[in-house]
Amino acid sequence: MIKLSNLADYAVVLMSTIAARPDELHTAASLNTDTKVPLPTVSKILGKLARAKLLKSHRGIGGGFSMNADIENISIADIVEAVDGPVQLTNCLSESNSNCDYEPGCLTKSKWDKINNAVYEALNSVPLSEMVTKPYDFFPLPEEEQLNEKKG
Repeated sequence: MIKLSNLADYAVVLMSTIAARPDELHTAASLNTDTKVPLPTVSKILGKLARAKLLKSHRGIGGGFSMNADIENISIADIVEAVDGPVQLTNCLSESNSNCDYEPGCLTKSKWDKINNAVYEALNSVPLSEMVTKPYDFFPLPEEEQLNEKKG
């Protein structure tokens, strides 16, 4: 099974929550309340996202975190890489594993590279803005006056 880490999953949830209310400052405690992600995990992820410059940290009383870039320009790949490092499906794709004993005769490395790139491109093709879109935004609800006309 190929699966994102819990940290990457939680990071997307937190970024989506912040992006949905971009004019507010978000604290670890408020995000914990909003998302139910454990507070120590929220704090850890916020630090990683701020270091990756996806979030801006506002210090002091009344501080918190806000978006540091337009949500159209932040991809899911950016978020995943901020908390987990490069997208890498197998160990042989790691730069630190460049001295693999099996590499000289390995038949699969180039194929894994192709698959890894496809997964990365899929994650990179989804902007954070798509994660924030409410399901009913695709099918607009009737205007208030249309509802009133139907009632009367």
